[in-house]
Order: sequence, then C-alpha cells, then structure tokens
Amino acid sequence: MASYYNFRVTPYTWHEMNGIYVIDNQFIIQLDDRKHVYTFKIHKDFMTDGGSIPKIFRWFAKGWSDDYKYNATFILHDWCYASGKVARPIADDMLRSSLRDCGIDRIHASTICWAVNNFAANHYGIMNDDLDCAGYGELVSVITL
Repeated sequence: MASYYNFRVTPYTWHEMNGIYVIDNQFIIQLDDRKHVYTFKIHKDFMTDGGSIPKIFRWFAKGWSDDYKYNATFILHDWCYASGKVARPIADDMLRSSLRDCGIDRIHASTICWAVNNFAANHYGIMNDDLDCAGYGELVSVITL
C-alpha cells in the first residue's frame, strides 16, 4: 500500500438535486506518493452520491459534509473507479491517504477502505455508471519526481 501526501484541492461549490450532489465549477485535485505527482481535473456538472456509506453506518463516517476537501476524496475515488484511468489499488490507496489528510483517523480511514475493497470493488472500470462520472473528469498529468 502506497501513501499519498500533500492532498490539495482547489475550492469548489455544489448543490444537491434529488439526493445527488452536482459540482458547480471545475476544480483541481493534486496529490503525490513522493515518487509521482498526480493532477486530476473534475469538471463542472460532475454528479456523485458522495461516499456510498449506508445510513446505518453514518454515525461512523459521513458520506458528505460541508468540507469541500473531504468531499473531494469521494469524488476522486468515484472518478477513478468509473474511468479506470488509475489502477484500482492506487485509487483505493489515494482514498485512504486523502481521508487521512482530511483529518480522519487511521481506524476510520482503513475501515472505509476495507468496505470499498469488499463491497465496491466490482464497480471498478464500469464506464457506463448511472451518473457518467468518467465523462466529467480527467487525469491531467503524472509527473515523476
């Protein structure tokens, strides 16, 4: 498992529409593993349900919050899974490390990633997802340090 650092997100806003969050403006996510710097662009109108955390477990972890940086962890993971442009283990490591950079403790971040590995892995690389996540983002660059 790699660790990613320096999780940076440019500010963005969103609105809710029928339980789905719609991104109002384009924004950039950048993080690195001390070997590579990954830069992603998320486009306006990207739609997500946030972290797909069942209601019964929302006492343990939020699927969405008022913190745009926290929400970006799930947006990035959704895009990585939908597009298949980043290998699944890397996408999962980015999620865990990004959650940690947002102040989520090791136990909560690891448990969220365990749930992803056990219950969402079969969604990886499905281009025709319900919300067309793959069409609203891009991997802009991977720079070797």
